[in-house]
Amino acid sequence: MMKQVSVFADAGSLPPGQRPSLNEERLSPEEASRVAAYLEAGAVVAHTTVRGVDVLADDAPVVPLTARTDGEFLWTGPVTYYVRTYGVAPDAEFLAHVRARDYAPRVPSDSEVEAAAKEFAAAD
Repeated sequence: MMKQVSVFADAGSLPPGQRPSLNEERLSPEEASRVAAYLEAGAVVAHTTVRGVDVLADDAPVVPLTARTDGEFLWTGPVTYYVRTYGVAPDAEFLAHVRARDYAPRVPSDSEVEAAAKEFAAAD
């Protein structure tokens, strides 16, 4: 099972209609750019042109929803968006993983991408 990456402090525990809270930790602009580049380099698991709502921008539908993986972690477009746009730090375990790799993207194998796609589809 792949580890899920989030930027939301209360992901998965909200009552219907309540907006999630973002993680409080913020990255420096330089590190946010490096982490966002790592996230954007992930292999596409599921692509969509549908946009989600930015919880900080008055319901603007601008957040990409495409899912990606590096073979160890699985994330959706909001992770990349909030890291790049607001410098929101992703989960500590993932951030440590990216830092340990010196921000160099990990290229997953075809079987890892396939496994991530199955896991993502099962979560829907």
